[in-house]
Amino acid sequence: MNLFQDISPKVLIPVAAVVIAVALISFGKGTGEKANLIAQPVAQSTSSDTTRIGNLEKEMEKKLVQNLQQMTGVGSVQVSVTFSSSLKSDYATNGSVTKKTTKESDKSGGIRESTEVTENNQLVMPNGASQPVIVMEERPTVAGILIIAEGASDPKVRENIHNAVRTLLDIPSSKINVQPMGGV
Repeated sequence: MNLFQDISPKVLIPVAAVVIAVALISFGKGTGEKANLIAQPVAQSTSSDTTRIGNLEKEMEKKLVQNLQQMTGVGSVQVSVTFSSSLKSDYATNGSVTKKTTKESDKSGGIRESTEVTENNQLVMPNGASQPVIVMEERPTVAGILIIAEGASDPKVRENIHNAVRTLLDIPSSKINVQPMGGV
């Protein structure tokens, strides 16, 4: 049984567009070369992270709305995205290790050897920049998505929305909730 035989091209094309859009969001731009740099994970937990996470949530919500509205039968859509983790960044560092060994001998013929190891890691800062060079940035993990759509009262449309989001974001079904839109 082919899962896609009953789905019209009008549905598959917007679903493909959603998948491509999320892939672009997830993978972002290339990180460039890392020659002579050592990646050091640095956890961020500043108030600017909260803003950055909020901005990422809003960006993802907007793109999902734009793509879901293109699907047949969906109609007007509202999307809420919540992340469960913060942004993670690896910064470029210039690292060096210095090893110094000292041998001392006393008058009675005893020898004492001592080794001193000094490690130095400095963040790579571009000329005139206040932020270090980021080698890799990992997006937060999606905690859950709520989608409210006019067409979600139709079980087939609800299933199509659910499958599109699950595939697009590569998240388990349990993190996606699709509900019909209704007035108060």
